[in-house]
Amino acid sequence: MAESSGLLKKVAIGFGAAAIAVCTAVVAVKLSYNKLYDELSKLRRKIKSGWQGNPALEPLKVRSEITLFLPKCHKIQFYVKIVTSKNFGNPQKVDSNEIEDRYGPFAKENCKPIFIANLSETHCLLYNKFHLVPYHVIIVTKEFVKKNTPLNADDFFASLKVMKALHGLVFFNSGPKSGGSQEHKNLQSIPYSCYLYHSIPIDILIDSQPIDESTPYFTLPQFNFKHIFYRFTPNVTKDLSYGNIKERAKLLEDAYKKCLKRLDNEDLSIAYNMVLAKNWMFIVLRKEGMAMNKIKINAVAFTGSFAVRSEEDYQFILTQDPFNILAQVAFPN
Repeated sequence: MAESSGLLKKVAIGFGAAAIAVCTAVVAVKLSYNKLYDELSKLRRKIKSGWQGNPALEPLKVRSEITLFLPKCHKIQFYVKIVTSKNFGNPQKVDSNEIEDRYGPFAKENCKPIFIANLSETHCLLYNKFHLVPYHVIIVTKEFVKKNTPLNADDFFASLKVMKALHGLVFFNSGPKSGGSQEHKNLQSIPYSCYLYHSIPIDILIDSQPIDESTPYFTLPQFNFKHIFYRFTPNVTKDLSYGNIKERAKLLEDAYKKCLKRLDNEDLSIAYNMVLAKNWMFIVLRKEGMAMNKIKINAVAFTGSFAVRSEEDYQFILTQDPFNILAQVAFPN
């Protein structure tokens, strides 16, 4: 009996220790989640409060915003903004008396009027001085890094914070042929709220695609050009915490590299756009920066949103079919 009693006591102690270990782990995860949640809540408030009445920001003037719902567009609603501002499409500039970095607005001395917060040891967050939609922000490396270098885990670490805080997507234009204008490496983010119903237009096409459980890669049949999607299950911002954000950033870096490999562009010799949403990553190779020398196409256009300078350009999109316009600046399949 004494031996049985001793054995039961040891078992009870073992179960108790295991229970304490489990509870400790759960508390640690919860604290990690809460700490990041608090940081990103503060970041979201800072983005919004610093936006209102900021004299450094110059919103681009939009004469009209039109929704295209064409039968030939496979149920997708394209958005077209007719922009009248002279600064539309021009590189961002910020006044400064001391310019030590010849690469312009992202120099430390120049970005003070548009600075929001530090995101990490390597990246900070800025407002987009000339913007089409509210809360358009820029994720930029603190030190000068050429834009034609590969995206890495540090870029995606900063991007995940902004995506979660802003409830938005992140996009990257690798250079002039993909709608980029700055030499200094940067990614950009816009909130989902800038789209109708707070939904990315092409999501209706993505959601209609059958899911192949054997591979994360897929393409859209409506995109008649060289591209690739990478699906994330579950979404990359779900339950984000300090305990998993670095792991998620590495996951995104790996997905990015694999997508480039499938497109035969590991050396980045071809210009490209990247769009990162919570459920997918998209990369398209680019051969031209402008469609028919009329319409500048950047990463956002591939989500279903165009910005043009005139009614004539709008009519051009209407008659050409938006999918054909996108195909004109990309490589054929």
